[in-house]
Amino acid sequence: MTERQGRHRPGDERDPRPGEPTPFETPEAVLELQPETAPAAGRTHRPGRVHLVVVVTQAVTAEVKAPPGAMLIARFWHPSLRRWNETPFESLEHAMHLFVDESGWVLRQQQALDGPHAFELIFEARREDFSRPSTEAMLEDVGLSAEDVADLIERIERENGSDEPR
Repeated sequence: MTERQGRHRPGDERDPRPGEPTPFETPEAVLELQPETAPAAGRTHRPGRVHLVVVVTQAVTAEVKAPPGAMLIARFWHPSLRRWNETPFESLEHAMHLFVDESGWVLRQQQALDGPHAFELIFEARREDFSRPSTEAMLEDVGLSAEDVADLIERIERENGSDEPR
């Protein structure tokens, strides 16, 4: 028999022997659609309309007012308030804790930008994440008057040295 009929010379490692699997996947096998057996990692099953939030961070500079210990400022557009939200953080891990663990957002993409403490973070959130009652509204719900709420917030900001927008 010739090699074309399926016989191999001893020591010929180029082709598999009849009945043996190929040592690599053929292009057809690679291109076949594979059924998904588990949900995609990180996919949320929360109801509501998905909203992507792009957060950009930058290092704290002398021009930026930030509390002592803050290393970076995170900035994103707040759709309900219709303004930019800027928040100082001690580290990127601190920012991630707030956005992921406390707000319930899901990190979809992270990339470093040019510069110290400069990152672009893309999160999946829900519209209702931005429509929660404000601090002022919650305090009024527990019985404080609008004037009491304003005085309390002003006193806290004065004590903490915070100039963050509410």
